[in-house]
Amino acid sequence: MRGIAMIAGTVLALALVVPAGERKPRAAVSLPGSVEFFMVQRKGMDRAAGDLGIDLVYADAEWDPGKQLNQVEDFVAQRVDILLLCSADNMALLPAVEMCNRAGIPLITFTNVLGPNPDGSLEGVVSFIGINDNTMGEMMGEMAEKLLGDRGTAAIVHIEGTPGTSAQRMRTAGFNSILAKHPGWKVVYSQAIAGWTKEGALSAVEAFLRTGQDVDLISCQWHAAASAAAEALAEAGVDKKVYVTGLEYSRETVPYIKNGMIDMTTDASISGIGYQVIEAAAKTLKGEKIPAVIDITPIIVDKSNVDAVKPEL
Repeated sequence: MRGIAMIAGTVLALALVVPAGERKPRAAVSLPGSVEFFMVQRKGMDRAAGDLGIDLVYADAEWDPGKQLNQVEDFVAQRVDILLLCSADNMALLPAVEMCNRAGIPLITFTNVLGPNPDGSLEGVVSFIGINDNTMGEMMGEMAEKLLGDRGTAAIVHIEGTPGTSAQRMRTAGFNSILAKHPGWKVVYSQAIAGWTKEGALSAVEAFLRTGQDVDLISCQWHAAASAAAEALAEAGVDKKVYVTGLEYSRETVPYIKNGMIDMTTDASISGIGYQVIEAAAKTLKGEKIPAVIDITPIIVDKSNVDAVKPEL
């Protein structure tokens, strides 16, 4: 799978042997909120859990860090065998580390980091599995460089995800680190969209276009925002070429990439990451040592390879 080592041949070797009459290990999966991304990721997790003999129990924090911390506390009280955490807020959920460590429950984080480090490494956490969001932001900047070339000046609109999430903050930091190399490139408008919704992104881009300000690039932190930007530009009848980029890849974006309304986005197997999370949990429960960071590297999708890459969203 794209950017992910899915080693199907090791499934039997990794499977936890559960003698008849004994219960399967129980893994709690704490998710930050409900978006299609996590629905796809759960498919990979469920498939791996079936292959490896693990029972999964899920909780959805509805983008509320306080609620998620309470859910973690409940899982610890239930004495689950391992906790798999995708944080709604990388700093607010830090108490989960002490909770789990004190109870002797291994803690693995995935997709959204816990703590300040973009690579997800953190003392007290067994491993982080996912894409470095700072790297994702840098990829946004690199796509801007490919499209804008050596332009001395450029006006950029930046559509960000749910404010305060690690993904939003770290993608913004990575993006800004690349823009800093181009003093003439200015972010003329930025907006963080609660819930990572397409509707919110569409409203934001429409509001900007109504101001009549010039724009050369709309850079978005997720795929649905890129689709929204493409639609807003078409509906507004903007006659100049405005580049649009996103992160992540969906069926909706395919025709937009093919017709040039979205210029670039990224892709990595979301269900594959989910599978790897459960593989890591299985190894940990067996007492095997796993890397502190299992980094996933996305690829860029554009017209040149759009037909060769199958979207999961």
